[in-house]
Amino acid sequence: MKKIILTSWVALITTFTFAQKNTVVGTVNDKQGKPIPFAFIKDAQRSYATFTDLNGAFNLKVDSVDRLIVSAQNFKKTVIKIGDPNNVNVVLTGDDAAGAKLTKSTGDFKEKLSTEGMTKDVSSGYIVHENTIHGSRYLFENWVHGYALTTEDSVKQNDNYLFNYEKMAGNLIFTDDGKTMTGINRHSIKMFTLVDDQGQTYVFENRPEIDPLHFVQVISTGSKYKIYKQLGTKYLPNNYVSNGMTSSGNNYDEFKDESVYYVVKLPGGQPQKVLLKKKSIKTVFAADADKANKFLSDNDRDIDDDYLKSLGDYMNQ
Repeated sequence: MKKIILTSWVALITTFTFAQKNTVVGTVNDKQGKPIPFAFIKDAQRSYATFTDLNGAFNLKVDSVDRLIVSAQNFKKTVIKIGDPNNVNVVLTGDDAAGAKLTKSTGDFKEKLSTEGMTKDVSSGYIVHENTIHGSRYLFENWVHGYALTTEDSVKQNDNYLFNYEKMAGNLIFTDDGKTMTGINRHSIKMFTLVDDQGQTYVFENRPEIDPLHFVQVISTGSKYKIYKQLGTKYLPNNYVSNGMTSSGNNYDEFKDESVYYVVKLPGGQPQKVLLKKKSIKTVFAADADKANKFLSDNDRDIDDDYLKSLGDYMNQ
């Protein structure tokens, strides 16, 4: 059975809100001066948040802020008053040795789900042996760090929880022991951010006009445009057939991803489907045709997620 390894990662997670004007820069260390990776940094009054990277450094974009709440597993939560926003040095106290270690544990997504607070049961579905399946119903092979923003604009994060996203049913799931998982009620969540073991950040929004049953991934965002990725994952069972002479089909089960992309012109525009083709890109960015054409001319390479992110970042300048 495919195992999900519980670990900590080197990453800097971006905030949920993308239109902030100011930046708070700093570090989080233990009392011996050692950096604390994956310390959680939150604006004490608003819903802006981020995590530290492996070196304990953070960069938080905000409208304005005077206090930060800082926490990490095995350390005491601390409230910090901001002096110089370009040099915020936080020292956490507690079990320093345990807190600085990378947490490792084994677990999988097979166990029954519990329900607590704003959670609901979700089906574990197609649990199969690793050697009989291609692809995965889960976004990540490992449990990953993350946090969510509720429909009431409240940040939900716990230093003892790790997350994953179940693509077929559209469930955000979390674990506190690597053995059992709980699904979060999708209708209570506005957005969430997850980060993989390579430091790649994944931001998802609840956009029912694009997909009423699943969250959609934010590929790029800014003041003018947003680009979304609608994840579509299908379960295809083994369909191998042979008569001894000829054969057809696959001799394995497969989770196959089929994604659709959308562009939204801000503010208030409706989602427009965009194909991974230059002609389609020109159509959805017709309001800024000259700028779009320049990017397409200067970037003659395969159009994929990275390409669309670069395109979105360029169009938002």
